[in-house]
Amino acid sequence: MTEEEIFQQLRTICARILSVDPARITADTDLRQELDADSLDMAELAAASEDRFRVAVDLDTAKQARTLADMAGLVHAGARVG
Repeated sequence: MTEEEIFQQLRTICARILSVDPARITADTDLRQELDADSLDMAELAAASEDRFRVAVDLDTAKQARTLADMAGLVHAGARVG
């Protein structure tokens, strides 16, 4: 799966978790500043990513992610390792 495919699926998951229109989320959207995501939201996104993609996502690293592109990169890296 490519990072773009991962991103598209993550965008849907993120929109559900943050209760926003997926169209508001681009690769460079700052999840914290622009969409008011907090550390709990980021943890939920990490857990949902693990479930969806069956990869391990480091929770501490996920909490530091700023954009959905950052999260897609973590998932993609986890998929390559696993």
